[in-house]
Amino acid sequence: MHRALIILLLLLHLAAGSTAGLAQESARQSAVEQQDVRLARIAEQLLGGNAALCTSLMPLTGLILHSVDQYRDGEVRAQFRDGNIAIAAIVPHSPAERAGLRRGEALVAIGDVSLDALPAPESGNLREAAFDILAAQPTDAPVALRLRTDGVERTVMLPAPAGCRSLVEILVSDGPRARSDGRVIQIQFDFARELSDEQLAVVLAHELAHTVLEHRRRKQAAGIDNGALAEVGRNQRANREAEVEADRLSIHLLANAGFDPLSVPAFWRSDIGQRLGGGIFNSFVYPSNEARAVLVDEEIALYLPQRRGPSWPGHLLELRERGFGSD
Repeated sequence: MHRALIILLLLLHLAAGSTAGLAQESARQSAVEQQDVRLARIAEQLLGGNAALCTSLMPLTGLILHSVDQYRDGEVRAQFRDGNIAIAAIVPHSPAERAGLRRGEALVAIGDVSLDALPAPESGNLREAAFDILAAQPTDAPVALRLRTDGVERTVMLPAPAGCRSLVEILVSDGPRARSDGRVIQIQFDFARELSDEQLAVVLAHELAHTVLEHRRRKQAAGIDNGALAEVGRNQRANREAEVEADRLSIHLLANAGFDPLSVPAFWRSDIGQRLGGGIFNSFVYPSNEARAVLVDEEIALYLPQRRGPSWPGHLLELRERGFGSD
């Protein structure tokens, strides 16, 4: 009897621990989703407000997707019984919300591409593969989406405005506070939570500027190392040049999206800006905080004295045709 009681108490203890663990994981997922939606809302302002400046466009639907291969937990994976890709969240007041799309619905086709048999990508996950298909849809016509809930399918024709093509997401693993590779922009979860909406827009505008100015393509064409040798010789000079270009363009992107461009120098002079040291990454690639603030103050005075959009920064956009290190 005594042994049976001990076993029962042990099982109850394990069950309580498991329940607490699930509660913590649920709270964590909810916090991540909150930041995902917040980031997506600000991103759609910036992506849409600057469509005219971008060479690659996509429909801005307001959908935040996730896929079964992003999760290991069995209970979470059970949410994908209708399909491997589903709606994780919807940006408020977006085309997706206005069209009545619902969180949890499985997305089984985009246009004429079925997602049910979508092969696992060599890198990344199914969600990223689905994003590429969605981003490739025409921007001058409604996007055809087929959804499934409890085995019942429906088709929605979703009118969506055009915006700069970029996957913007919260990074939940360890990594840089913010980064852009020309296709994906990631903001680290803990970093995003520290920022106000205005500050988050500043960080996002800087990363989007790298995409608009096609820095990845231009660096590759010039043979610039963005890795271990990024801070050495001509690599350091080119990488710093790219950061300066992105800082300058960021004020125009913010103005076109309805944000105050003066939020950029204010950010670099703020407490959080000071804590970031030389930049989003603490390295010799970035000018000092005050140098960045002065740089954008000068850009505003010269090219954006009205402090609002629309702005066409042709003097910066023409840099897309110039290689790094050229005169």
